[in-house]
Amino acid sequence: MDKRFRAFDPHQVLLLPPSLDDWLPQDHRARFVADLVDKVLDLGQVRADYTGKRGYPPYDPRLMLRLLIYGYTTRVRSSRAIEQRCADDIAFRFLAADQAPGFRSISRFRRRHLDAIAALFTQSLHLAQKLGMVKMGRTALDGTKLEANASKHKAMSYGRLVDKEERIEAEVAALEAKAAALLATDEAEGQGFGIDGEDTDLPAERDRREKRLARLQAARAQIEAEAADKARAHAEDKERRRQQRASADDEQTVTNAGETAAAKTRPKPKAQANFTDPDSRIMKNSDGAYIRAYDAQAVVDAEHQVSTAADVTTNEQVPPAPGGRLPASATLKERMARKLRAKPGKAAYSRRKAIVEPVFGQMMTCQNGHRLLPRGEDGARGEWRLLAACHNLRKIVRHAGLTALAG
Repeated sequence: MDKRFRAFDPHQVLLLPPSLDDWLPQDHRARFVADLVDKVLDLGQVRADYTGKRGYPPYDPRLMLRLLIYGYTTRVRSSRAIEQRCADDIAFRFLAADQAPGFRSISRFRRRHLDAIAALFTQSLHLAQKLGMVKMGRTALDGTKLEANASKHKAMSYGRLVDKEERIEAEVAALEAKAAALLATDEAEGQGFGIDGEDTDLPAERDRREKRLARLQAARAQIEAEAADKARAHAEDKERRRQQRASADDEQTVTNAGETAAAKTRPKPKAQANFTDPDSRIMKNSDGAYIRAYDAQAVVDAEHQVSTAADVTTNEQVPPAPGGRLPASATLKERMARKLRAKPGKAAYSRRKAIVEPVFGQMMTCQNGHRLLPRGEDGARGEWRLLAACHNLRKIVRHAGLTALAG
């Protein structure tokens, strides 16, 4: 006897329009994100950026934020990947109400409103505090290296920058001299110098070289400024320590020492600048490899591992706390550093990695947060805060869900 199967007709026409709401389980994370954006978060700062009434109507900010927040909590951060998911992923189609914003629209929205989107971090912290997830009894600070969106092939050392700049300056001068000679010949012979001449591209060639020269000069100035700042800070710190030992306090002498050191310093020949992301720096990651990166910092509450502060920096080291008697003018950082030197402080400090490192691991693994997409320090800061906000939201939905937030 032939086996009977359930009816299956791939070409069956639906009698009623399908509802995306029926395709998604009731406890799906996408529903939480939709309700969070629509009912809980304040989108006033994002909406305030839309002032013009002309042009084609943009996508609703709620739609775009739904996609970004859900994408950043499910390892889908690329605008092209989000565009693709809106076509073949039920959750993304549900969040977009079956609309299909292109990757350029998604990318432009993120870039234009990155500061406002990053401010969602503060809102996520308020929500966690409302649920009692932030005690601030013990917090820990640590950093992790995030790979910058910077091409390794678009970097140049200080030594090469100087040589290249000199060569291009000579090329620009030669082009200017050639153009002047051709113009003089043209005037003398009364011939047309222009459309059909073999050297009509001289102005364009000179313009290209001048633009490249400007980029090289900017990169060189950046390296020199960084070297000067580093030398200034080191000299000022050294002079302050000398004055502390001598029980003196002369801030003008400190300033003079810093300025003298900054004026004398010269960058190391191997110091690099990157043309795709000049703000990024060469840093050593946990694997021992040197990469173009930012140092992403986070303060984490020990109670529920909620991130209470997030920022990025390009500095690697923090000056140690001064020795001897702690001066009355010591900063809060210096006082804390001194406290952590004591036996109770060392015991508390030993818990730092156990509090912060799991958060970094979750953000790298669950949110694909090891690499930054925007370029520049401001873009990196906004991206890191958005990642931290989405981490907090993941903690919130796991701890209490949306019902407690709306109540």
